[in-house]
Amino acid sequence: MASVLIFGIREASRLACGYLRRDTGHRVVAYTVTNEFMPKDTMLDGIPVVPFESIGERYSPLDHSFIVPMSYRDHNRLRARIYQSVKVLGYPLISYVSPRATVFPGVAIGENTMILEGCVISPQCRIGNNVMAQAGCVVAHDADIGDHAFLAPGVVISGLVRIEPYVFVGSGSVIRDQLTLGEGSFIAMGSVVREDTLPWVNYDGAPARPWSRGGECEDSHQAK
Repeated sequence: MASVLIFGIREASRLACGYLRRDTGHRVVAYTVTNEFMPKDTMLDGIPVVPFESIGERYSPLDHSFIVPMSYRDHNRLRARIYQSVKVLGYPLISYVSPRATVFPGVAIGENTMILEGCVISPQCRIGNNVMAQAGCVVAHDADIGDHAFLAPGVVISGLVRIEPYVFVGSGSVIRDQLTLGEGSFIAMGSVVREDTLPWVNYDGAPARPWSRGGECEDSHQAK
């Protein structure tokens, strides 16, 4: 059991708070955001919101943990930057695996990773650090999900797939077996990927085809 700090005050962070409160013995003690995003009301859901710049003054890393459950903004690089900033401050980062997910014994799961309800993670998979797997994802045997990846709801990853860091896979997409999704690939909703993808390229369609270079923000969520 840990006393947990949550980065962010938008939907993803509030959902993470609800999951932790309902499904774990962890105690959420504060939300935190950078000064530029501090709200006028410094209480949210009965929990204080404190500036990230001074978080260590109130909550020591010796007896507090962190989770950073942010969106895929800027090809997952914003979440990665916050994750790294938390590590520099010396905080341990927890992961959350829903009790309503099926994760086979022996699957390696990194820190600051969330695996939500209905996910199925098959034998001999590896899930990296700072990975977000939304509800209903299926990750078949021997798949390797790299750091900072984001799997939207209902994604199907077939066996022996390698997903490199910073990849985004949109809702309902299907990835054929034995492929590699190159670093930073952006797979649009409902795509069917039948070939390896190039790093930092956006793909769409069934079969998926490249349509632009990646690297820019693909969603409208604010950096909270």
